[in-house]
Amino acid sequence: MTCYDPINILLLFCNNISNLYKKIVIILCSKLHNTIKNNKMEALATTTTYTDVITKFNELKHEYYTVGGCMILTVNDEFSKQFLEKYPNLLWNEKYNRYAEADVFRAKVNINSFGKPFMVYLHRPIKQIHRCEYEEFFGFGGHNEGFSFDRIILTFEERFDEDIDIEYLLMTGTLARNDGDEKCCVIDEKYIKNALKLLVIGGYVKQWAALNKFKEWFKWRGFNVDFDTNTGKSLTSFVFEDYEMVEESEYEPESKS
Repeated sequence: MTCYDPINILLLFCNNISNLYKKIVIILCSKLHNTIKNNKMEALATTTTYTDVITKFNELKHEYYTVGGCMILTVNDEFSKQFLEKYPNLLWNEKYNRYAEADVFRAKVNINSFGKPFMVYLHRPIKQIHRCEYEEFFGFGGHNEGFSFDRIILTFEERFDEDIDIEYLLMTGTLARNDGDEKCCVIDEKYIKNALKLLVIGGYVKQWAALNKFKEWFKWRGFNVDFDTNTGKSLTSFVFEDYEMVEESEYEPESKS
């Protein structure tokens, strides 16, 4: 028969009570910390101005813009197949691509940001070419592993349009002036998506890290930026969320370069 020491039992009981108390305190402190953090983030979001957004935009532009090269995006293969099926009559021109160092098929679409269309280029392979520059541009493996005629690479502007008033656009959400009766647009999820997209498709940066930093900055300022841009599929959906086809009249004559 086991004999229990009352003192040990009491000490064990007190120890359990103490541990339970510590857990309760930790939980309450954690909840309080999260509440304070959320309140601070909400306060930051409330006090964030268009000047803050413009300043951050220009900081990223200064850090991630270079004169040469352009941003590229490998369009999700599933989206590419659906896109090609949806637009079977899309005009594809044979054009020399200096990044792939070969002739490729090229087409155009307009990606919209703040209601303004920005022309971007779609590139597809014409045939298999066993050259590392070609395979790297299209994202194929060695010896064209994973080759597909449906593969689409998106390239953005190499130079940003200096005639666009970025400060006005980021403040009002439009380039249409109203003779002094300008109204600031609301900084909400739609605005944030447009600002992020403008940074890339407008040619203001040349690295995807800039998009991630801008998105994290909005998150740090207390805004809801839960939309995903971390995978090829989600990034494709993000970029093509608002687009329109380019009319044939907008195509300039193609030439070798």
